[in-house]
Amino acid sequence: MSSHDFYEIQELNMTPQPQTRRKPRARHAWTLVLGAAMLSALALVLAVPSGAADGVLGALQAMPPAAAGSGPALLRDRRLAFREPVASAPALNSTASSAPSASNGPAANALLPGAVQPAAWSEHRIATPDGSLAYASMGQGPVLVVLPGGPGGSGYGLRRWFRVLAQEHTVVVLDNIGRGRSARLADPSRYTVERDAEDVERLRRHLGVATLAVYGHSYGGLVAQAYASRYPQAVDHLVLGNTLHGARSWQAQIDHFEAQLQRHHPERWQALQTLREQGLLGEAFAPLYWADRAASHPKAAPSGDPRDALNLDVYRAMLGPDPERRVGGTLAGVELLPRLKAVSAPTLLLTGRYDPVAPPQVLNEMREALGPQARAETEVFEQSGHRPFIEQGAAWAARVQAFLRSPAAQR
Repeated sequence: MSSHDFYEIQELNMTPQPQTRRKPRARHAWTLVLGAAMLSALALVLAVPSGAADGVLGALQAMPPAAAGSGPALLRDRRLAFREPVASAPALNSTASSAPSASNGPAANALLPGAVQPAAWSEHRIATPDGSLAYASMGQGPVLVVLPGGPGGSGYGLRRWFRVLAQEHTVVVLDNIGRGRSARLADPSRYTVERDAEDVERLRRHLGVATLAVYGHSYGGLVAQAYASRYPQAVDHLVLGNTLHGARSWQAQIDHFEAQLQRHHPERWQALQTLREQGLLGEAFAPLYWADRAASHPKAAPSGDPRDALNLDVYRAMLGPDPERRVGGTLAGVELLPRLKAVSAPTLLLTGRYDPVAPPQVLNEMREALGPQARAETEVFEQSGHRPFIEQGAAWAARVQAFLRSPAAQR
């Protein structure tokens, strides 16, 4: 079994990496699979920062401020003169999509009343000391950076659902280094939450804006917390969606479900160990992330680009060798909750009532850790699991848009 975002990526976005499956011999195979699925789902939800690599930080500190006229047009605030395709000086190796992709079709989130249909996504790359850093953009207005789940996932699968926010913002979906269309690192031990946060700062400098809004979904919420606490003056709005706050909260979700299964279903627990040893992976886990697990849910069309599949090198480096049981890798021992008091931007915390990975209890812990300057708001979507932007898309979009329209923190 594997990370919850691994299944999210397989189901919503892209070409899954091949997995070896065997048919379980147990009489109640389906219930065992669901049990295994829930256990793995709770075992892999997000990630927590570790110490930043000196080389990365040193390279970043040596980078000069964005010069006027470089990259997208520079404005007085965080608004970018971004129209698709980009008309201003293009980002490095940028390419604009000439036709809407499948994720831009009529099945995508409906437009808000009076809104104008956004154009297609455009692809961009930034040269960094760690290689090419890729992002896709759409829309016009204040910059909203979207950080996808994983760890190891591409942002491609979020495009269909987050394009609705491009009605009022320049939505920028980032592929952190090691994911999606971005470069890979030779040393997997350098894949950390702190390094991922530095990608966001590189992006901000490249765009030439003083501040930006950040939306971190699932694992991406850990990166968003790390960034907003490290660079509080660079964030004007922070949205933490269906996320955790560190290794302890991640491990607690694993342990909670494991204990329930052992106490109430000992025979299934024993059979589960056999399934686990067989490396059972696949679509059986997908229903666990929805409020209505029996319903049919929409999916984004695969991108056709193999780079958009989950990068297992990143996944294993950050979670360790046994992610369904023990949080390891570069995430072990990393905690963000004590750092949230440094966040100065208005913060919106979101989750679904039936999210097995990031339950409302974790949301409340983060709200209490944020200082009064964050003016924390919370929203629990009563008919959603791990993806309220799909299960309650209209309500989710309206709530996020209303929050992003609210005044930013006074600097």
